[in-house]
Amino acid sequence: MRENFVLVFDIGSSKVRAMLAGKGINDTIKVKGYQEVDYEGFYEGKFLYKDKLSSIFEEIVSQFDINGIDKIYIGVPAEFSSVLVVQESINIGSRRKIKKQDVDSLFYLAGEKSKHGEVEVVSVSPLSFSVDGFASIDPTTESGSSLSASLSIIYANREFIELFNTIAGNLGFTTVEYISEPLAEAQYIVPKERRDELTLMIDCGDLTTSIALVKGDGLSSLTSVSRGGGFITNDLAEAFDLTMGEADRLKKQVVLSLKGGNNDFYELKTDLGKMTKIPLNFANEVVSYRVEELADVIAKSLQLSSAQFERFLPIYLSGGGITKIKGARDYLAKCLGRNIAYGVPSLPGKEKPELASIYSLLVNALS
Repeated sequence: MRENFVLVFDIGSSKVRAMLAGKGINDTIKVKGYQEVDYEGFYEGKFLYKDKLSSIFEEIVSQFDINGIDKIYIGVPAEFSSVLVVQESINIGSRRKIKKQDVDSLFYLAGEKSKHGEVEVVSVSPLSFSVDGFASIDPTTESGSSLSASLSIIYANREFIELFNTIAGNLGFTTVEYISEPLAEAQYIVPKERRDELTLMIDCGDLTTSIALVKGDGLSSLTSVSRGGGFITNDLAEAFDLTMGEADRLKKQVVLSLKGGNNDFYELKTDLGKMTKIPLNFANEVVSYRVEELADVIAKSLQLSSAQFERFLPIYLSGGGITKIKGARDYLAKCLGRNIAYGVPSLPGKEKPELASIYSLLVNALS
């Protein structure tokens, strides 16, 4: 049953992850293999050491039994993506029941019109439909003579596509399908009944954070900023003259909800095995600064989309950038003045924000 398994790659800002998996019984997922490799990542839309990607992919693929698999799925991060919202309509002619082919024709027409030389269309997704001018949740259940939709076109940088086409081809794969990572997360993490209204999906990684407004089955806006957990690690290293490894261990100890006195410290074991004391309040201030900075960026993104006027805006936070810092989600929620829920896979034992992207891509590929 090899053909039922898919090989998916998640291109993170500090890790490349891959999973070979298929569908199990009762909507479960059967994982045959998982690999994770640290690398230098990307920053402001550029891979820091692009030439190393080929060997990373070769290393990962060598660990899998891929006999019979000639196609791979690659997630496109927000950093290499853009979103365009378009209005499209078609005349059906005489009044009749709307068919799936009509919807597909609408999507195809929008995709063809939206083609651009420097980018590739990755997906066309509906934000809303209308039949004969009346709003419709599912147009295939209705009859009419015209079909219109507000559609979300997601692009990927052509340079990104060409890079991974070459890598896949060199490894012997004949087909690559690209999946928008923020869209896949939105469709997997946000419950369908919540997507009739706007929802905010935040994926904070090591070096980048994506901010996506979700509506219907698409994204109405997408922003990527070069901010993440790695910046906090670097700040702690500079503030207390620590190595990056020591700073990372300190970050895992931080509890933002704690308010200490002058004699309260975090006890940190150095790389040389000695114990040192780090002032609790000072360490918390360093971390809080970056969380506040992220909150400002999110607030500005909402202002640009007018979503700040939404009285109740569900927010989901995924990624491993700040979700592992105790109290960071609550502090971010306080800064924004809104409730925030963790965005996690709905799989037993996998309910971790840092696993949202890889499982979202996997579920999308399997469907």
